[in-house]
Amino acid sequence: MPLPLLLIIPVIIAASGYGAKKAVDGVSDTKKASKVNKQAQELFDSEKFRLWQSRKRCTQQLEKLGRKKLQIWDRNLGRFVTLFEQIKNVELEGQSQVGQLGVKAFTRGELKKMRELSGYAAEATSAGATALTTGALVGVASYGGAMMFATASTGTAIGSLAGAAATNATLAWFGGGSLAAGGLGMAGGMAVLGGIVAAPVLAIGGAVFAAKAKKNLALARENNAKAEQAASEMSAARAVLKGIEGVAKQVSKLLDSLSERLDVVLDDLDALIGSRGTDFCRYSEAEKRRVFFAVQFAQVTKVVLEAPMLTKSGALRADHGKALSKGRKLLELVEQPT
Repeated sequence: MPLPLLLIIPVIIAASGYGAKKAVDGVSDTKKASKVNKQAQELFDSEKFRLWQSRKRCTQQLEKLGRKKLQIWDRNLGRFVTLFEQIKNVELEGQSQVGQLGVKAFTRGELKKMRELSGYAAEATSAGATALTTGALVGVASYGGAMMFATASTGTAIGSLAGAAATNATLAWFGGGSLAAGGLGMAGGMAVLGGIVAAPVLAIGGAVFAAKAKKNLALARENNAKAEQAASEMSAARAVLKGIEGVAKQVSKLLDSLSERLDVVLDDLDALIGSRGTDFCRYSEAEKRRVFFAVQFAQVTKVVLEAPMLTKSGALRADHGKALSKGRKLLELVEQPT
């Protein structure tokens, strides 16, 4: 065998071995990339599912609260307005409880607003459970109905305001508004939910994972890091949703107590009018206090109903507890009239 060939053979053998090793390494990296990508996808999908479960629970609680608020506006405050407007020559100046509870003095303007809002609520509830969309009910729960009632005050029927709440991205997300339907969808809604989750992160999908994993192991690992970041942000969003759901439950519980007590107070006011007539000037001091008691309960209930729970960006308001404290203070400080 010629000498040059003897020298070349070891080189060829070494090169073949190196090539085989690279081929094996390539297969190994591909498997690792596939495994990393699968873990990334599973992490993302799992956290996304948990987020949507939280969204569903929170939405249901807000829907329940929104419907309850409309019913109280209609039944309790509507009845208060009907009874109170029968009383003539009412004078409520000097009632100390107003200052203690931190509510404004009762005026005819406030009575007019109560009448209008109870009328809008009656219109909505009389149309049946399907009259309002989820987004609209969430709007009533989260913003005290201000968004809808402000539009309704122009004369538009409340039943036609189903899409009004969808102008708010958070409500569109709670209400299930999709990109195809012209809403902002999951990404848009969560982007405004207190700025917790960035829309680009939520836009990550399986196709992106798969495409990057096919390139190389380094990109698959980079992709996994992004999945971990997305999972972290969605976990933070779930914490926000849990907080909103908790506050909604507190408001709902307080409204149940106020509504129950207000029913009794209004029964007493109705009985007073029936037995003593409608001239406030002819009432005794004890009877005048019974009238004021009803006014006070209606005022504080209205404060709780109107208090916004969320900011326009979808985060919990820092002052959301103030209205609740007024309601609780009323229930604690004021005794039933005799």
